[in-house]
Amino acid sequence: MTTRALRFPLALAAALALLAMVSACADKAPLPSAQAPALPQPPKPAEPQNWFRPSLFYATSRNVLDPGMQGQSARYGGLRSRETSYGECRMSLAGTGAGAADRMDVKVGLEHTGRSTRARFLAELERAAARTPGREVLLFVHGFDNSFEDAARTATRIAHGVGFQGAALLYSWPSAASAASYLQDRNNAYWAVHYLKQLLSDVLAARWIDRVHVVVHSMGNEVFIRAYSELADECARAGNGDLRKLRNIVLAAPDVDREIFLDQHAQKLMSQGARIVLYASRSDVALAASALVQGGDYERLGKNVVCMPGLAVTDVSDVKTDLLGHSWIGDSRSVLTDLRCVLTEGCNRYAGKLLQEYVCPPASRYFLDVPGPLDRATSGESFWRLKVNDNGSGPSLGGYRLTLPW
Repeated sequence: MTTRALRFPLALAAALALLAMVSACADKAPLPSAQAPALPQPPKPAEPQNWFRPSLFYATSRNVLDPGMQGQSARYGGLRSRETSYGECRMSLAGTGAGAADRMDVKVGLEHTGRSTRARFLAELERAAARTPGREVLLFVHGFDNSFEDAARTATRIAHGVGFQGAALLYSWPSAASAASYLQDRNNAYWAVHYLKQLLSDVLAARWIDRVHVVVHSMGNEVFIRAYSELADECARAGNGDLRKLRNIVLAAPDVDREIFLDQHAQKLMSQGARIVLYASRSDVALAASALVQGGDYERLGKNVVCMPGLAVTDVSDVKTDLLGHSWIGDSRSVLTDLRCVLTEGCNRYAGKLLQEYVCPPASRYFLDVPGPLDRATSGESFWRLKVNDNGSGPSLGGYRLTLPW
């Protein structure tokens, strides 16, 4: 064999040995690893609610009277704005809570109203919700004849009265705050549906909010029921489960056409798994007057008991905290005691002595095909009457007593 012929196999052997060394080194060297993306961290919970000076978040479609520059308090009017304003109110509370004749003896003031961007508002709302294990938000929507300040005070009375520790939120639509402006308010209630729907979508889509409770009073039900009904339609088409976060809906003295609700909205409200509670009163003079304004033949949903599957009906006719029998939602200790149980996961309203069961008369029953299991409270065959404790000592529900946060 020639020298040249010998060189080729030697070179090949050397090359193979070199490749083996490189391969061995590569086996020992650490392989580059793709770093897993960092998981989003939940927000740090806000400081516990100070019940002497509690905070209240708000969103409003009212016109801006004063933007509150340089630390001044923002102010809102009774006209429409096409741009939603967001922010936080600093409230004040004073009083013992246990007034006579079932009235909640608490004085509520509005100290300061600050404005915020939408993004910051949602971020701070999540931080406040994180104060509770369920990351909860309580939304209040006011009724007819309410200024922004009136609505903020009522929202605070409710949050305080039920001892709500999560994020308390007010949606304020442009009420003229005048008893003579009923028709103007009703038009604005219809107009505000789009803006409340937008707010609900934002809150329900927030990553760090898990449970939302809604309390709606009087004409505010016109705004909420329509907004929620539209969202239910959209969720059914898109398969979006965000509405399942809405755990409890309280319709308090709803100034809504009863037949329109039954025929067009009830099925949609019952279809998303929320607990729906109706507080109605045959003693409600304001709703009787509203029916007359509508033409006399259009009964309001909150005026008398109506029973249907899926709806928990509570008769509060014995509650009398004002002359019209209409504004008890933030004033009655008995109502607030019951409401606290409504908003608490796992609380059985019917286990105590505050509610008494009555068989629903046939004329007040309405058939509705509701999915899911029903119980005595939602069968459509019974309603419950709220007993009023007016001895000034504070109402109790079984072994549970309303405890003031301070």
